[in-house]
Amino acid sequence: MKGWVQTVAITICAISLAGCSESVSIEDATSSVVEIENEKDNVIAYINDILAQEEGMLEEFEEDLAENEADLFSTRDAQVFTNLEERESYLAAINDAAQAMQMENEIIATVLEDGDSEELPMDELEQLNEQTASLHNELNDYVETYGSELQTQDEYFSGLGEDSDFEFLADGIETVNDAQEEAHQLLENIHDELLATENALEDVDTLEEASA
Repeated sequence: MKGWVQTVAITICAISLAGCSESVSIEDATSSVVEIENEKDNVIAYINDILAQEEGMLEEFEEDLAENEADLFSTRDAQVFTNLEERESYLAAINDAAQAMQMENEIIATVLEDGDSEELPMDELEQLNEQTASLHNELNDYVETYGSELQTQDEYFSGLGEDSDFEFLADGIETVNDAQEEAHQLLENIHDELLATENALEDVDTLEEASA
């Protein structure tokens, strides 16, 4: 899958209000663009955190199995349960970032509904508004799908404390892998949406700099 490399932060320049009266709509739109940029960066960081935890899960699982103690799983003392909890925390953070992003996007939508403004790049803001909504939808799908995957993994690891024969072990690993593959396919879509959102933010930034 595509690498998740932290992209260079885009500096959103404040709109120059010199020579014109201060407008709440202008201030709100500018603030919302900045917040969308910040939440986008947060999403990237949290996804990277989840992927890092996934990479470490197999090694931790093997170490847990090497202990040859079923009680580790039945009492939830195995390392994989800590791994699950950390990924659940990052997933919740992604959800919070997505909702915060959408709230800011609704402010931009309200500004757009109020009509044209010479002080704002309206066409570019409209494109950002549409793109942010699309990213939000993809993130919602990912949160729902990955949340189900984490539940599947939790049930599987918990079951090892009761039934750890080879067939159960093999079938469970296959189920976990299938669920993980589905979530990773959604990440491919999110990767593309994030790039498109960055481009939309850059377009807004360019117009703001030109009008400053």
